[in-house]
Amino acid sequence: MSLTVRGPVSYDPEADVLYVTLAEGDVATSKSLDDIRLLDYSADGAVLGVEFVNASSGVDLNDVPFQQRVEKLIGDSGLPIKVLA
Repeated sequence: MSLTVRGPVSYDPEADVLYVTLAEGDVATSKSLDDIRLLDYSADGAVLGVEFVNASSGVDLNDVPFQQRVEKLIGDSGLPIKVLA
């Protein structure tokens, strides 16, 4: 398995999954926005991260909390992931 980690962004090309970490902490619950986007939350309700499945097709930031920050982190990672907003 080859996992690419660039700061708060990690990408697994075999699974085609991109994960953007927004805050450190223990995941208490996860919520699916749809079949390809998942949000992780801490016990106090803070958004810890966002997972995107099929990321090589582009990531949809509609309804994703902290859209601008997520877009910047993905852009700063240098990964060839297209952002759809």
